[in-house]
Amino acid sequence: MSDKLRELQLTELRLFKKFDEICRQYGITYYALGGTLLGAVRHKGFIPWDDDMDIGVPRPDYDRLSAIFSKELDNTIHFHDFHSDPQYIRYFGRLEDTSIKIIRHDNMKEEHSFAWIDIFPLDGMPNNMILRTIWKLYVLFLRMIYRFSCFDTLVNVNKKNRPWYEKALIFVGRHFSIQTLLNTEDCLNKLEKALTKFPYEQSNYLVNAMGAYKFKEMFHKKVYGEGSLYAFEDIEICGPVDFDTVCRQLYGDYMQPPAEEERNHHGLKAIIMNGDSD
Repeated sequence: MSDKLRELQLTELRLFKKFDEICRQYGITYYALGGTLLGAVRHKGFIPWDDDMDIGVPRPDYDRLSAIFSKELDNTIHFHDFHSDPQYIRYFGRLEDTSIKIIRHDNMKEEHSFAWIDIFPLDGMPNNMILRTIWKLYVLFLRMIYRFSCFDTLVNVNKKNRPWYEKALIFVGRHFSIQTLLNTEDCLNKLEKALTKFPYEQSNYLVNAMGAYKFKEMFHKKVYGEGSLYAFEDIEICGPVDFDTVCRQLYGDYMQPPAEEERNHHGLKAIIMNGDSD
């Protein structure tokens, strides 16, 4: 699997280069997030066991992406978001390269997809601390209901090191058919309304509320700043100016790689290149 994992990473790198080229052409701001930023800081590229890239785009630019991609992408690269693709049920956008097929088994149902880059909107939060706390709880509630609405398809039931309350919610999702009572499209629209309530331009705090780290990924706008360039494989990638604040908040002692048993992987069952028979 290791050779194919590396081939997957290199495919995603080529995909990112196309994304970066389009961003430069259209003046789109972006920042490396999560494991992609950590990989740049600690490994000067992909974390060796990582299998995707996470990018954050300020909401005003994020809302432009679908129309831009519809003009600029070729027939092997596709952009999905829930507005333009009724079959796509993730909240955030995804750029896919169909030259590599992925089979995953970290969810209740086996998922067939392609090499991908996840593109998350960075949304504004209230400037008032009390209102910000209230709004955080409200968004987390909407996020939970949305996740229940598509539990079998999108919830990673095998993720390691979950807190007790997430384990309890997964138990509920496994044993009770809550998702049959919920409509995913309605849940997505309610999330969108909540996350865009506070305009990006007027907000001092930004959040990637739909990422794996939820509100651990909320930072003052100055942490992102105008962005800084970081070495990543054979290119440079834009990330937050204050990478240390981001990485410490998400990972603690981030320059120390975790023990093998603590490393989270997507549940990859197979990586199938074009021309492979299995």
